[in-house]
Amino acid sequence: KQDIEAKNISELTSIFVNAQTQAQAHFQKVSLVRFNPFEDAGGDQSFALALLDAKNNGIVISSLHSRSGTRVYAKAVAGAKPQVHQFTKEEKEAVEKAVQNVQKQVSSNKK
Repeated sequence: KQDIEAKNISELTSIFVNAQTQAQAHFQKVSLVRFNPFEDAGGDQSFALALLDAKNNGIVISSLHSRSGTRVYAKAVAGAKPQVHQFTKEEKEAVEKAVQNVQKQVSSNKK
């Protein structure tokens, strides 16, 4: 009976470690920054959305809304830094907030 329990515990530990490893690659950090990039458009219809995993890798998606149309851009993020294309001010803010928001949550969970 002890051998079976030890085997079950070992299997459960393995499953848990595997799930933890896989979870590192899931989007865990999210931040949305709304803004108005053009003087002729009213309100904060545009946005930058950061979606990051545990290692601060992911994407930032920006939508720029004007009277003549809406443009959408996506940029790769690696370690909370731009991978190829530089961030706009709003994209950088969204990435920084995503990183900070999770750090605050982790700190408050430890209390």
